[in-house]
Amino acid sequence: MKHPIFRRAGTLALLGALLIPQAGALSDVSNWAQEGVAAAQEAGLIPSTLETRSATGAITRAEFCGIAVNAYKAVSGKAVFASGKKPFRDCDDPNVVAAYELGLISGRGDGVFDPDAEIERQDLCMMLYNILNTAGIDAPAIAGDACVEDYPDVSEINDYAVDAMITMVDYTVVNGITIAGQPATLSPSSTATREQALIMATRFCSAFEDASDHASDTSSDTTSDTWEEPDLTMPLTDEEKMELVYGVGGEKYQTAEEAEANMVEISVPVWRLQEDGTKTSGTAYLQVNSNLASIYEAIFEEIYNGDEQFPIKDVGCYSWRTGEHSQGTAVDINWEENMEATINEDGSLTPTTGSYWLPGEDPYSIPEGGDVYNAFINHGFLWGGNAWRSKRDYMHFSFFGT
Repeated sequence: MKHPIFRRAGTLALLGALLIPQAGALSDVSNWAQEGVAAAQEAGLIPSTLETRSATGAITRAEFCGIAVNAYKAVSGKAVFASGKKPFRDCDDPNVVAAYELGLISGRGDGVFDPDAEIERQDLCMMLYNILNTAGIDAPAIAGDACVEDYPDVSEINDYAVDAMITMVDYTVVNGITIAGQPATLSPSSTATREQALIMATRFCSAFEDASDHASDTSSDTTSDTWEEPDLTMPLTDEEKMELVYGVGGEKYQTAEEAEANMVEISVPVWRLQEDGTKTSGTAYLQVNSNLASIYEAIFEEIYNGDEQFPIKDVGCYSWRTGEHSQGTAVDINWEENMEATINEDGSLTPTTGSYWLPGEDPYSIPEGGDVYNAFINHGFLWGGNAWRSKRDYMHFSFFGT
């Protein structure tokens, strides 16, 4: 099977896994920013594209798209999908595509986005402001301690960003920049570091995460706060599984549009392995088949509560391509350490995705009979590590065994 994050089918962008916020292990985090960056990670705002990047480096336009998309999910409670469209000729980053389709960005014009350019503070505020509009969140003026008129360079804000910067200052998302001996400035055309951008996004989510009530969704998004628990008595026959997923007489989804209309985003608890060997609690986000959502939640709760405290750094479910991932009925976990491999005539394995499978040696490798294996098997899934004669796919758990 091709991996849902790193492979593509045709021209379709595989956002289902790529937009899942992973534990972005930024390096060189400043002492003053440690708490704020940790809060951003806990809130699921750090996209995998920032992993190993320097926190003190200037954030790019494409990088902030990943943060903004995660912030949109946090304040709206909605899942995010990216189509296979390519709105910009200089960038096909799925986070950028998603931000464009959400209306958070518009580009430079003439089909150019300029993804590697450093983002200005006023444009950063504009993207956050657009999240409010897209999510249908009101941000009335408030009489707070901060006001843009307090800053001497307020006139330097471009006209298009005035309302955005006023709102972000009002809600203390953005503070002034202070240089010793000089008054604080807004510096709208200056840039922000990655750690500064993450802290601003965290403040934004804290200010607006409850504002939408997750109830004003009039889009085609099928996200809901709760799902009805199916009557799941194991083992299920193939016919019973089909009925559970597609309804009586239902059939597999034939188009990406049909599939995405039947996906929903869930958040699940996971253990994150730190460099010193300790494990910390985190959250992963998955786009899954809505009719299996409660089952997936139960599975990951069992894994999280298991004695192993099995660490999960990579996890993906839905992506529109061949196989069960296109139906939201298969999950891949820690693909680098749980390879897919062909079985040679002499019984040896040749990896086709990932590098190896070393249970008992590598903590990310999934052992047969362990907590991850048992949780999926007990809920009717099959494991690619022992389901077929022609290959091994140790990362892969599928509801229909394909």
